[in-house]
Parts: sequence; structure tokens; C-alpha cells
Amino acid sequence: MKTVTLEIEDSKFEQFMTVLNSLKSDLVKNFEVQKKETHCDLANDPLAQELQKRLQEIDDETMKLTPYSEGIDSMMQRIKLKYASA
Repeated sequence: MKTVTLEIEDSKFEQFMTVLNSLKSDLVKNFEVQKKETHCDLANDPLAQELQKRLQEIDDETMKLTPYSEGIDSMMQRIKLKYASA
């Protein structure tokens, strides 16, 4: 007897189970469904929620964004002014 481990996409799980159940009596002697454990629960993670909120603000164009080159130029000017007398 052989043991096979499969990972099935959630969207295809019901279809797969239909096929598996049709084979069960003839070919499959035993089967067990295990939900794959996730390492963290993103729905309750404050950092993930904040990130999702900020991404939504970007999508909604309610957050003011600065292009990378402008941000770096501004930062370099402030550094030069701060250390110009040193």
C-alpha cells in the first residue's frame, strides 16, 4: 500500500473531493483531510491590518506619495545642510 500527500487549491477542493469519493470504495482504502496550518493569522495581525489600510489608501489615491528620486534628493539636501558646517 502507498501513501500520497497532495496540496489542493481551495478553489478546486470540492471538485477533487468528488473525484476522490468516486474512487474511494474501489481504490482508496482510507483518506484524511488536513487543513494546512498557517504560521500567522493575518486577519488579526495589527501590522497586516495597517499595511492593508495603507495599500487601500494608495489605491484610493487618498495618500500623498513622493516619487523615490524626489524623496532621495530632498533627504540628501537636508543631510548636506545639516553637516555643511562640520
